[in-house]
Amino acid sequence: DTRYPAWAKLKTDVHARFARFINATPEEVAFTQSTSFGFHVIAQLLKARGIEEVLTLEHEFPSTTLPLLYDGLTLRAVKARSDGTYALEDLAAAMTPRTGAIAVSAVQYASGFRIDLNAVSALCRSRGLAFIINAAQGLGHVPLDVRALQADFVAGTSHKWLMAGFGTGSLFIAKPWLDEYPLPFGGWLSVQPEEQFQPWVHAQRSDDSALAFTAKGTKFRREASALEAGAGAWVGLYALNAALALHEAVGVETTLQHNIALQLKLRARLRALGFTPNIPDDPATLSGICVVPVHGAPLDAVRALLREANIATTARGSGLRISTHVFNDEGDVERLVAAISRLGIKPG
Repeated sequence: DTRYPAWAKLKTDVHARFARFINATPEEVAFTQSTSFGFHVIAQLLKARGIEEVLTLEHEFPSTTLPLLYDGLTLRAVKARSDGTYALEDLAAAMTPRTGAIAVSAVQYASGFRIDLNAVSALCRSRGLAFIINAAQGLGHVPLDVRALQADFVAGTSHKWLMAGFGTGSLFIAKPWLDEYPLPFGGWLSVQPEEQFQPWVHAQRSDDSALAFTAKGTKFRREASALEAGAGAWVGLYALNAALALHEAVGVETTLQHNIALQLKLRARLRALGFTPNIPDDPATLSGICVVPVHGAPLDAVRALLREANIATTARGSGLRISTHVFNDEGDVERLVAAISRLGIKPG
């Protein structure tokens, strides 16, 4: 049976490739079901350290907030400023003596605001806080170096900017956490490779009768991938492997600079039509996302653009979200602007 060795090699190869992509070690990387799943794991590890309160941002995506809330943590949310941005001094001022961690998205889904992760990291280090990043809107077009950022946890997903399709979440757990705290769950693939297929490995057995025995306890690998408790879907890892190869060839910094240049052109054209993006046109904080308020229901504008112009947008942040990526160009911007004018979509 060659299936399992082939699966094991694929997992090993993709773990190594993704670890290089974010500058981690393969032992610190796990592939999970989703970003939300990763945040549940993070919540359990925070609680194991005795952390009760996490500082986050008002407009975070629910995959940051809801898992932490469900698992019993208290969240303290910093409100956005009037221009839609978040300031480091506001984060520092909003902390309480109970704050034990900061959790922020690399890119805000409802505005495209790209927070200064280096500055947040420095704040965490100065206060002795755990640093948690939701990378779902960042992986693939915002460089993420977990070692340089001294991140404790990073959770993300395979779709969106990473372009690997749905179904594979990613989770980085810094090695000190793996060394200090047991992972919250595991399964038959959570043991060492040579111990697999052994149902009672590391269990304390008591042969108390001729008919039965009693077993208690086991031991799993001190690696993030021990969370991959059973055999997963092959297709997702093949897709992720191919997507990572594409990003390696292009370069994530190249993609980011392309997106910033394209967003500046997009925003200038939209402003000329009277639209106002919900964060400033600052290259230091821009990403591949632009959100503009529109007159009427944003979803009506989304439907009209898709139906009449074959242009895919979405309704987010109380407006129309327009996302650009490495495969878009100025011609796409002009086609969108022309469609907005032709369809009579007005500023909100």
